[in-house]
Amino acid sequence: MLPLVLLLLLGQSQALAITSGHCQKNISVKYQVPLTRTRLVNNASEQYIVYEERVRWDTVRMCCPGYRTIIFGFCEPICTEACPAHSYCVEPNKCHCMRGYEHSHHPNKQHQLICRPICQGGCPEHSHCIGHNECECRPGFKDVSSWFSMSLSCERIQCGHDQRYDLQRRACIKIEMSMEELMQRVAERLAKGLERDEGEPTTEEPLEESKD
Repeated sequence: MLPLVLLLLLGQSQALAITSGHCQKNISVKYQVPLTRTRLVNNASEQYIVYEERVRWDTVRMCCPGYRTIIFGFCEPICTEACPAHSYCVEPNKCHCMRGYEHSHHPNKQHQLICRPICQGGCPEHSHCIGHNECECRPGFKDVSSWFSMSLSCERIQCGHDQRYDLQRRACIKIEMSMEELMQRVAERLAKGLERDEGEPTTEEPLEESKD
């Protein structure tokens, strides 16, 4: 018997069942089977083979709408917009924060999801949570805890004379005064000098009368 020749053609879906991102879909499969026929040729019977087309319904397993196939036939959900940091796509167009992070919303865009780190017990003074159970000193402060200490200790950074701490550069920089600030500084020093001079008593020597 000749082997069957299968022609797979997708038909209309008859059933849809979702199981962890997988769907079962009924498809129509057209195939041909060989059939033996008999005919008369020159007053003699002769057998020949014809192929008859038939249709059957098979159930196939595929990724559901909103999912895509990855390695080993697993299905991965699709999020049209990229999920924010520390989150992953859990369902089609739905993101979920990773373990150790909590759901929050952008202060200016309430519809936008952000994932904030969770620090059990909170962070010490002048520090903030930057990762799961990970604290860091705020800008303008430095860690002064000892290497054997388990807790973070933050102290304000002290800059030198005529210096200030720049939050963007995160370093002490020299104070550069504008012309207005410089003139104001000079005026203040002059005013202080005048006040000091006015407060001091003035001593004048009496004029000597000339004797004739």
